[in-house]
Amino acid sequence: MWLLTLSLCLVAEPERLTDDGREKFDPVFLHNGTEIIYTLQETPAQTRIMKRLANGQQDKLHPTAGSSEFEPTFNGDDSWYAFIQSRGNLNLKLVIREVKTGKENSFDPGGGIASLRRPSFVPDGSRVVFSIPSGNGHAIVSVNAQGQDRKTLTEGGLNSGPNVSPDGKKVVFCSSRDGQYDIYAMNIDGSNVHRVVQTAGADFRPCWSPDGKRIVFTSNKSGNYDLWIVNADGTNLRQLTTSPERDDYATWHPDGKRVVFVGERNGKFDLYLLAVE
Repeated sequence: MWLLTLSLCLVAEPERLTDDGREKFDPVFLHNGTEIIYTLQETPAQTRIMKRLANGQQDKLHPTAGSSEFEPTFNGDDSWYAFIQSRGNLNLKLVIREVKTGKENSFDPGGGIASLRRPSFVPDGSRVVFSIPSGNGHAIVSVNAQGQDRKTLTEGGLNSGPNVSPDGKKVVFCSSRDGQYDIYAMNIDGSNVHRVVQTAGADFRPCWSPDGKRIVFTSNKSGNYDLWIVNADGTNLRQLTTSPERDDYATWHPDGKRVVFVGERNGKFDLYLLAVE
């Protein structure tokens, strides 16, 4: 829906959680609220999924991984997780793993598909939603935990960055269907697609709050990539960050009062934790 008003949200300075300055992406909290899983650009040729523990120590989630892995997502009780794995030759596949048993399933679209991106688990672990190239752009699809039963939820234009709501009933995503990247939402079956927010810039990577009432996202509306927040019904749009460098990849702490994001400061990239009113 069109937004008639917006305001700058006054917030405290963010807390810096890492200090190595290397490029990072895709942070997500485990539901204990003390551990963060994220992607690290380990070398120019390889990304690796990392875990930041409560004491600040950082470990590799898959120490023996020999190929790039990124964009981790967990289900509602952290019993399942999924991520994107590079298989080389423009081939990305979705890996779905059960934590307790280590059992692994996958969805592999085959060679030439280099844009399978941004998986998001349905909280009960039954399905994973993600974006993939289609005949007329990028579609948002879902598969079950076995990597099967593919269903197309929406297509037409470039649709990307899906994030499933905490109750598993809705998906928020960005789409260029109306000419520029705006934030949209739809039911989990692909019905009732509607625009949530439209700004003068491009809007990316939306993420639901734990109570499903707010959405945090990245926008370059101000001329720079900053974090913004909006109510799920499209009201009360507010800007969260105003750094002259890039703030991106925001996700919520389980308490619903803070977000973690990747912030660029003096050309270096680290995880930051920001209190949100």
